[in-house]
Amino acid sequence: MSFTPTWELLRSFGSSRFAKLSVFVPVFGYFIVFNDAFVALVGSSMEWACVAFESAACDDGGFARLDDDFMLRKVVNIYIALSALGLSTVIFHGLCPHEIKKFWHVEDYVSENTKVFHNEFNRRIRMILDKKLPGDTSRIQNTFNHYKEHDRPKASEMYDRDILALWFSFQNTRFALARWTCFVLFAVGMALLTYPTVAVFFKVCAILLGR
Repeated sequence: MSFTPTWELLRSFGSSRFAKLSVFVPVFGYFIVFNDAFVALVGSSMEWACVAFESAACDDGGFARLDDDFMLRKVVNIYIALSALGLSTVIFHGLCPHEIKKFWHVEDYVSENTKVFHNEFNRRIRMILDKKLPGDTSRIQNTFNHYKEHDRPKASEMYDRDILALWFSFQNTRFALARWTCFVLFAVGMALLTYPTVAVFFKVCAILLGR
């Protein structure tokens, strides 16, 4: 089975506080990331290793051999990563259906909306589902017709739950291009955030091994 990112999957990140804050990075991130204080903070992880372990890999001044290109790559990676996460969040909040944003799982959505399910809402979603998922709506309707002769209240309850679950599933897979774009931006952002961490780890290891 091929992997397809759903809005329900993307919601775990898109609704987080970190994601909401990252929205401002593309606009204001330049002033935060590209400044001397931030660059000094990024480089401090190797400076303390030099001072604490008196590594032979350090210069006479006690600072690790960091070239400007390496530091620039780290800062740029962080900026691009946070910008990618911010754009991913914008897409999520702009195109993710309301049902997915509000409810974590289909069971929660069905349980809450069966209490207020009415004919007008049923008519509106059936118009859409009959066009998009005719096979599924026919199956649900046939099941209702089969059981309504024996227990109409029970058949109506089953119909409401099934049609609401189908509606949630339909909303969960809408806007395929937006979902994939959101997922790719998130994956790229996390990969670029991980890279500086891994790079610093190996730099510090090199300092320790060069004692």
